[in-house]
Amino acid sequence: MVIKTRNGRNTQLWYFDQRSKTIKTKLNNQSWDIQSAGRTNNMQIWSTNSGWFQIFVYADEHFCNIENKKCLDVTGSKDEEGNSVRVYGRSNNPNQKWKIIYQDKAEKIATKGIDKEFGFEINRPFYIVSNMPMKRVAECVGANNMIQRRYVKGRVAQQYYFDGVSRTIRSQ
Repeated sequence: MVIKTRNGRNTQLWYFDQRSKTIKTKLNNQSWDIQSAGRTNNMQIWSTNSGWFQIFVYADEHFCNIENKKCLDVTGSKDEEGNSVRVYGRSNNPNQKWKIIYQDKAEKIATKGIDKEFGFEINRPFYIVSNMPMKRVAECVGANNMIQRRYVKGRVAQQYYFDGVSRTIRSQ
């Protein structure tokens, strides 16, 4: 398991299954699971078997395992995209505190308008134009490179947009 910016996908939606007493993902209905039947601190999503290593309680902003009492923990207290989530002894630090927000109560993810924090119109294509005399534009080349090129009307490789979910500039 990892932490990510909220994007509304089923990989980030969970539910409590009363029958198995486990927390399951909406993606494939598998359960939270401490790897190796609870013998590690690593978390994963696994086929439901309702072993003690899949059963967690939520209290005082902590998800804690019912048997070993270890809590869901953002590794190294680093709030970084894609950082792993594990279980660890309770510390009451922010990296172990979680809030449950039900899907129907969650803030809607903006898909248009202006993101005031970043100053971009969400999901509206734009060019990145140099202020140099030739007014060339940034263009994507391959998967990971940008170069400066002469503007060509409608060239998709020269168009970008601000993704309001990931809050990043993306190529078309």
